Amino acid sequence: MHLYEENPFCSRRIRPGAIPYVFPPGISADMLIDRLQENRWYGQIVGPHGTGKSTLLATLLPQIRARGMRLTHLEIQEGVRELPLLYEEYELMDTNTVLAIDGFEQLSYWTRRKLQNRSRRQGFGVLILAHKSYGLPDLYRTESDLATGKMLVELLLKNTIVRIPDHVIESHYEENNGNLREMLFSLYDIYEYVIRSLRSRGEDVNHGGIAPRTGSPQSSGRE
Repeated sequence: MHLYEENPFCSRRIRPGAIPYVFPPGISADMLIDRLQENRWYGQIVGPHGTGKSTLLATLLPQIRARGMRLTHLEIQEGVRELPLLYEEYELMDTNTVLAIDGFEQLSYWTRRKLQNRSRRQGFGVLILAHKSYGLPDLYRTESDLATGKMLVELLLKNTIVRIPDHVIESHYEENNGNLREMLFSLYDIYEYVIRSLRSRGEDVNHGGIAPRTGSPQSSGRE
């Protein structure tokens, strides 16, 4: 292990799919897929910003495919009101297809209505991610949880020499209003601060590094 490892809090390392979704006791991906299948592949994952909806979806998509379903996965950006699908792509969707939409609330009311009518007519499933309910069967509700945040930090630091104390994680969790994604982003600079300190002191990497008690200086970037 050396001092020049990639920062574990860079965007590449914490994007959806890069780290697994942490399920609470008694819940598993298989259980959610069973529920989704029972609902004819209709469902919604609902929760506030940064609580793991996209990460959960990334965990579920391979298992949906493993059940023999074809997948169309769309990420709707802010300001987009129509589904970026061609007529021919719509026509190929049938009872063996699941359309997964991240950012469903961005779509216009009429786009959502047309999608509902088309899915009923053609029989394809619809799985949406949103910040509020849109009337589909609840598949899962994500919530902000400090214990999960600490678990994710521990997971990301597993193969590094840096350790971040609980009080630092708790402070960043509160500063980001429970948004786990932004909390992890904010720890990028903490990690850089510790690594720079170890480099400047020429410290034995086997001793590890502990994060400071307060915020760190700004780093050059998070990519």
